Amino acid sequence: MNAKELGTLLWNHPEPGFHEKETHRILSRVFRDLGFEVEEFGDFPGFTAHSGGSLKSKRIFLISDMDALPNPGSPRGGYIHSCGHHQQMVALWETARILKSENPGILEKMAFTAIPAEEFIDFPLREELRKAGTISHLSGKLELLHRGYFDDADFVISTHSASGSEGLFINSVLKMSGFKVMSFAFTGRSSHAGAQPHRGINAQNAASLFLQAAAFLRESFDEEDHIRIHPILKLPADQSVNLIPAHAVVETYVRSLSPGGVNSTVDKLRNAALGCAQALGSQVEITVDPGYAPFEASPFLHDLTRRTCEETGATFTEEAFSAASSDVGDISQYKPTVMLGLPGNNGKFHNPEFAVIDPEGAYEFPGRFIAAFLKNLAGAPSA
Repeated sequence: MNAKELGTLLWNHPEPGFHEKETHRILSRVFRDLGFEVEEFGDFPGFTAHSGGSLKSKRIFLISDMDALPNPGSPRGGYIHSCGHHQQMVALWETARILKSENPGILEKMAFTAIPAEEFIDFPLREELRKAGTISHLSGKLELLHRGYFDDADFVISTHSASGSEGLFINSVLKMSGFKVMSFAFTGRSSHAGAQPHRGINAQNAASLFLQAAAFLRESFDEEDHIRIHPILKLPADQSVNLIPAHAVVETYVRSLSPGGVNSTVDKLRNAALGCAQALGSQVEITVDPGYAPFEASPFLHDLTRRTCEETGATFTEEAFSAASSDVGDISQYKPTVMLGLPGNNGKFHNPEFAVIDPEGAYEFPGRFIAAFLKNLAGAPSA
């Protein structure tokens, strides 16, 4: 199997986080075919592949995500790799294949890790696993951090699909936002929407008023904090048009480059929701759950990315900030980390139209570049 064939195979088997069973089977098999030892996580999909020495001896971890996103509005339904995680997995495997062939000695320092559940979604599915005791955290990297998986690592190298340049390039983002998750459950009183609306309390109206308040709050955000909110309104699936809605839920992430920006925005939204509920006579229950920490690239690894681009002839692009978030941010608060942005796609992330448009750039070039990068890193004094 070559890199393009593996990419196509993984693209055709998208699965939700912590349920990437076929993805796990495909990827673990191709690593075993290369002669790598594969240590599975066991109670959920994902594994570490390594060669030479024990896992405890590894100091450089190359990681990839495994999960896909829902595919709304598509006749295909189900899930789709619209964030390019299939591309990350190919880069993981192709890098390992190249190093195994050309520089097997440096593999003694390296672990290749496929990790589930990067996208912070599908909460009912994940809560079932948490209630069953299978996991204690709702994302793969947070779960592994909790288990001490990265305790002995010196460096963690992550990848992600990237856009914004043409040809063979590598992008390195310096900072990414962290976030918290907020849910606002508005409760009113149902009644006949035509004959007796005055006897009801419209929870949807309270939630809609809160959406307007959230929109007005945006001008109070400090631009230096890069605050983002993106609330959505949900009604019960069985809500009838001739009943005053008694229940409505608004969910949002609160993203910011700074923890202080997240916390101040959480307070503003909480106060706005309480005021909107009181104004219309409804009740609101507010929950705040932790999401991901902000990402900060290691200056050393960022500079090494630049130097490797110069050596290999790849274009280097530096991204000062991204408003997206990832659980690799939590790793970056703990270990020197970099996120290598990979080319070859149309840049339509989290969109059903996402597609690979340059198979060589998407599937073959990343492995060559990352192999060169890891050779440089393995030879660095601190490695």
